[in-house]
Amino acid sequence: ASGKYAAAIGADGGFAVCMTSGAGRLGNAPVPSGAIRISGCVSDRSGESTTITGSIGVISSYLVLQNLLEDKLGVQPVVVKSGEKKDWPSSFRAPTDAEIQYIQTKLIEPTLDIFINVVAKGREKLLSLEEVKNLADGSIFGAKEALENKLIDQIGYMDDAIVLIKSIAGITEAQVVQYRRPFSLGSLLGVESKQNLLKLDKNTLTELGTPQTMYLWSAY
Repeated sequence: ASGKYAAAIGADGGFAVCMTSGAGRLGNAPVPSGAIRISGCVSDRSGESTTITGSIGVISSYLVLQNLLEDKLGVQPVVVKSGEKKDWPSSFRAPTDAEIQYIQTKLIEPTLDIFINVVAKGREKLLSLEEVKNLADGSIFGAKEALENKLIDQIGYMDDAIVLIKSIAGITEAQVVQYRRPFSLGSLLGVESKQNLLKLDKNTLTELGTPQTMYLWSAY
């Protein structure tokens, strides 16, 4: 199956199947854009009828902790830096327009370009680069709309995708490996996240105040 791959995007937008050297690998991405990003290497894609996919875009967010630290806790941050932009953006104060534009230029736009090129490469026989750019406004698509926009090739279930993969690979049997996050009672009840929010140590504050570029659809 050299050069031929297949992917399946599940109802939550999170299933991607990639064929490499005749072996199927199943990854469970938690967001629609993650599924599109992961399946960028494949040429044939199947989406479930209730899938939510697309969300081609980049988002970055962080928390401004100034009021919490100064007004509530009485903590006054002190920053010593070698240059004006060394702490851009800072969680210790609200960002300026210049800082927002700085993050947009330095992080958002380059990461978006990578995302768009990955999608365009995977869909090069069906979509032009400009067509992919037109889809890259963060919009989500249901299965029918994704099919119309050529982001998937068929609507079907996981079993259909596996049949497609075996057909492409020219095999009758395939081992499907599915990765899942280990179950814990704490995660089910939300205890882990609550503990992290209550534990405002240096590492937690740094994590909350540090921007990250993500292909995340914020509704998840």
